[in-house]
Amino acid sequence: MNYVYMWGRGDPAVSDTTTPVFVVTGASSGVGEAIATQLAGTGARVLIGARTTESGAAAAARVRSYVRDAEIDVVAGDLSEMVQVRSLAEQVRDRTDRLDGLILNAAEIRPRLELTADGLEAMFAANYLSGFLLTALLRPLLAASAPARVVTTSSAMHTRVKSVDLTALATGADFEHTATYETTKLLAAVFAAELGRRTHGIGITANAADPGFVRTNLGRHASGAFRLFLTLTRPFQSPPRKAAATAIHLATAPQTATATGGYYTKSRPGKPSPLARDPELGHQMWAQSITLLTATDAATSDELTF
Repeated sequence: MNYVYMWGRGDPAVSDTTTPVFVVTGASSGVGEAIATQLAGTGARVLIGARTTESGAAAAARVRSYVRDAEIDVVAGDLSEMVQVRSLAEQVRDRTDRLDGLILNAAEIRPRLELTADGLEAMFAANYLSGFLLTALLRPLLAASAPARVVTTSSAMHTRVKSVDLTALATGADFEHTATYETTKLLAAVFAAELGRRTHGIGITANAADPGFVRTNLGRHASGAFRLFLTLTRPFQSPPRKAAATAIHLATAPQTATATGGYYTKSRPGKPSPLARDPELGHQMWAQSITLLTATDAATSDELTF
């Protein structure tokens, strides 16, 4: 299995001998592991974000089996718990003094309402709010390493969402009637667009990647009709190696070095829903995220300033 990509920091004619460093969340399996493997194949140093140290170490071993002498490290934490998001950020800062790219890939599907210790709906916390907090906590490192890139994993499923009640989404108040997973994928696209607006001109870009319909263990908690759907459609699902291509393109390609606030599919600009492009929703989402994180003492307002 060969991984050949070129690291680009703007002008492809300019060589950079400094080893780039990436953090990839949700990298202990599936698309995240494939992204980590392909980044390692470019010669980059990769910090694998995993739920546990054990699962991260197992993924690191698999990456090294494909990429000889891969520079891999593991940072661990359950991203549905904001205190563990902070711990993961501290692990990153302890292991590196530069960060060229942050790939927010962690996600999960839960069929039943589950609340975290902070009183947040678990999918909202893991799939969206953790990425907001982690980006904020690592912003100084990204800025000091500029040019740097943030890539969020979204999904075409976000187009099914026609309206968003941010309060109900965060608390699970209407879980039975809310397409929670799809809405968190919408927020991933909205976050990329809003972050792109807020970091414009400071050397940090942000874009969303749609990996397509992927064969992963994302639906491991699924049940009933949805589990049957995943089983029947498995032959049509892309392998993680192929699904990782768009995120890799956004994280490394010279062509996307200055692109920001976009939504990409098959390594090209895609067509997100009108909601994903709505700056008013982006502003509301940003304010709500700050309110939730400060109210639960997960972060201070200064830490969340972009």
